Amino acid sequence: MGKYMRLFIVFALLLVSAASLPAQEGAPPAAPPSERFVTIDFNNVDITVFIKFISELTGRNFIVDPRVKGQVTIISPGRISVEEAFKVFESVLDVHGFAAVQSGDVFKIIPSPDARSKNVDLIYQEAALSPEDKVITQLIPLKYADAQDISKLFAPLVSRNSVVLAYTPTNTLIITGVQSNIQRLLGILNRIDVPGIGLELSLISLKHADAKKVVTLLETVFRTKRAPQQKGEVDAQMQFVADERTNSLVLLASEHNTGRIKQFVELIDQQTPRGEDRIRVRYLEYAKAEELVKVLQDLPSKQGEAKAEPGKTPVVSGTVRMAADKATNSLIITAEKEDYAVIEEIIRKLDIPRSMVYIESLILEVDIDKGFEIGVRWRALGETNIQSDSGVFGGSFSGGNDAIGEESIAEPGAGGFALGVISGAIDIVTQAGTITVPNLAAVASAFQSDRDVHILSTPQVLTTDNEEARIVVGRNVPFRTKSTQISGTAETFSSFEYRDVGLTLKITPQISKDRLVRLNISQELTALTDDPENSDFRPTTLKRAIDTTVIVEDTDTVVIGGLIDETFTQRDAGVPCLGDIPNLGLLFKTRNRSSQRTNLYVFLTPRVIKNREDAGSVYGEKRKEIEELREGRIKMYDKNFWAPDEGIPVPPNPVR
Repeated sequence: MGKYMRLFIVFALLLVSAASLPAQEGAPPAAPPSERFVTIDFNNVDITVFIKFISELTGRNFIVDPRVKGQVTIISPGRISVEEAFKVFESVLDVHGFAAVQSGDVFKIIPSPDARSKNVDLIYQEAALSPEDKVITQLIPLKYADAQDISKLFAPLVSRNSVVLAYTPTNTLIITGVQSNIQRLLGILNRIDVPGIGLELSLISLKHADAKKVVTLLETVFRTKRAPQQKGEVDAQMQFVADERTNSLVLLASEHNTGRIKQFVELIDQQTPRGEDRIRVRYLEYAKAEELVKVLQDLPSKQGEAKAEPGKTPVVSGTVRMAADKATNSLIITAEKEDYAVIEEIIRKLDIPRSMVYIESLILEVDIDKGFEIGVRWRALGETNIQSDSGVFGGSFSGGNDAIGEESIAEPGAGGFALGVISGAIDIVTQAGTITVPNLAAVASAFQSDRDVHILSTPQVLTTDNEEARIVVGRNVPFRTKSTQISGTAETFSSFEYRDVGLTLKITPQISKDRLVRLNISQELTALTDDPENSDFRPTTLKRAIDTTVIVEDTDTVVIGGLIDETFTQRDAGVPCLGDIPNLGLLFKTRNRSSQRTNLYVFLTPRVIKNREDAGSVYGEKRKEIEELREGRIKMYDKNFWAPDEGIPVPPNPVR
């Protein structure tokens, strides 16, 4: 019986071992702790429960001090590794004022003040530290700075649970504290442990100013890159470091420069009144606020509401707001100091007195049947656009060179326009001979009694650079626009509107630095005419227009001719009474029909006025012209004729 029992036990053991073999071969190997990932999410749990969780997760042994108490809340929806979970554990202990100190295979969890006297990790080298929150002791041998001074400097920069000691025999710094904070102190130490003789360390606490901005300002004000160093200049070994956590300034400099810098920091560490550094009012002297604000608002910025166009470099770094006040001609600007400095420089360059142009014009009408020519050097400048109701007017000019040479403006064709430029005196050829006159005033005087030359107008206008000047010579004529018969009566109700009929001249000058004047000329001539087809809506007009651009020198004269007009007249003469008899009266009267063709010339002479002397020169010339014309004398025109020593009066104030 015992024999069978032994065989049964052996057989049962074989079955158990055989059944366990496949399970052992098919089971995957356990993953190492570093490759495992967990989710840590605790809400107000006891810290001892959290310590037990970490112990089971990492396999580490913990001895918990009875003083370790508190509640833990961790929000971490993401998955982290086991090693990262242990770093989170050390951070949680640091937040609650505790630390994990390793002693062999066991970690002691004790209050942080007691940790610095325990067996914490000791690091001798200045190697880069990982940002962990475990307590360590770092030994830092200093090369240039004094360990005692550094320990005093770092004392306010560490927590109350950390300690900074100086060992003077070896000039070594001993720091016990959280590893992440020691790493920050090493970054500061690398900037101040530099070669220097007679340098001292200082810690300047700031009340209002930002430490980082103060360092930037000090670098700009006190740094010097000139060599060799001159007397009174700041030494090149000066160092500034900003500690953003305490908003303090760490300074390494000589005793003399330290005092200077402290005085400077005291001056700038002031509380800025609310709104003073952002809102400013800039009064303009010459430019228009409404126009200038449009230019400034188009400046590209990094944080502007409108997206900057590709290729545009931001001019201002922040958000800038601007508005124009028309009553005071000022700009209201909201911007930071740095941005306002950029805007102020732009305003200073744009808000300048602009040059002016004095344009003297002469409009005269000449009978084509009479001999009348003006010596002109033809120039094809800019582009000319000619429009006409009848479509018979001349061609266009383009380019910038002399086109024909010395010619005359005679009859350019059937209504064609002619354009030329005269430098110096004006030569006019008539049937009696050639007359040379110095200026437009002399032309008007020479032909004021000539029946074949009619002086229509001699307007003169003063305009600013790039501003349009408008000259209108004509009359305001009523035009019937609508005619309505009143129902049930024979009366008719008509509507009229008044329009300008005559010559309209628009000139926009643009002055170059060489006193060349670019003239954008727009000329329109309208004349009343009889149109049998539109007898119900009389009067009707014939319109002739020209748009052109020319470039002339200062005091040159632009001549526009070829504005041809033809008028028809009819005169009846006969025996009184008998000539009025229907049909039979034709035997007792005569009828004369005649036509007259006239050519309209427009002379334009620009005079550049850039300063008070130019204005006084124009004033003196006009005064002398009036005196000479009164005496009946005409002299050759000379740019240097009016010498400064002739006592030309100058206006008391600059012309604006």
